[in-house]
Amino acid sequence: IIQGLSGVMSVTGTPETAPLRVGYPICDTLGGLFGAFAVTAALLRRERTGEGAFLDVSMLESTLSALGWPVSNFLTAVVAPRPMGNENMTAAPSGAFRTGDGLLNIAANKQEQFVALTGLIGRPELAADPRFAEREARKANRFALNGLIEEALAAAPAAEWEERLNRAGVPAGRVLTVPEALAQPQIVGRAMTTRFDDVPGLDRPLTVTRGGFLVDGEPPRPSRPPPRLGEHGAEILGPEPARAHG
Repeated sequence: IIQGLSGVMSVTGTPETAPLRVGYPICDTLGGLFGAFAVTAALLRRERTGEGAFLDVSMLESTLSALGWPVSNFLTAVVAPRPMGNENMTAAPSGAFRTGDGLLNIAANKQEQFVALTGLIGRPELAADPRFAEREARKANRFALNGLIEEALAAAPAAEWEERLNRAGVPAGRVLTVPEALAQPQIVGRAMTTRFDDVPGLDRPLTVTRGGFLVDGEPPRPSRPPPRLGEHGAEILGPEPARAHG
C-alpha cells in the first residue's frame, strides 16, 4: 500500500508495465532503517544533552525521503518522473543488456567510459557516430545504441564481459538470482551470513544475514538465532500480574 501511496510503483517497470511493486517489501525495510537512524540520533542527543526524545517514524515519509532523484527532480525542476524499466534517465548506455549468456548491467555514464566500452566490444566507430558521440545524443538514441551494443555482447557470456569491463574502468555487473548473490566471493569472504546448527524448535540448521557493514574490520555477527514467538515477552514486559480468585 505504501509503495503505491509514495509513488514508488509509478516509477517501477517499463512504460508498458508500470506501475509495479518492487520485488520485496521495501517500504517496511525503509521504515525500519529510518527508525534505527532516529534512535541513533536520539541516543547521541541524550549523551550530549541528557534529554530524551519521543520518536515518530512514518513509513510513507521514510519512503518518500529515500526516493531521492524522482522527488528532487520534481520539486526543483518540476520534472515528473516516469517509469523507464532498466534504463537510466540521466545517461546512456546505462542499464541491463543481453549477452551471450545472461544479463549484464552496464553504467557507462562518463564519456571516457563510453569510449572504453566501444573499444572493448569491438565497435570503436560508435564513439564517433553523430548519434552517440555526445551524452545528450546517446540519451536521445539510446535504443538504437542498446541494440548495437547487445549485438556485440552476444559474443561472450555476461561473466566474461563483467570482468573485462570492470578491469577497464567501465562499471558492469551480472544480474544475479538471490542464491547466486549469496554465493559471491565478497559475501562469503566478508562473512555476510551466520549459521546456527542447534536451534530450538527446528530440525535443521538456520542461516541468517547480518547488517551490511563491518565494525573495525569485523562483521557484527548475531550471537544467537532469532527468538521463538514470545520467548522474551516476560523479560521485556515483566511477569504477568497475578489474577485474583474468588
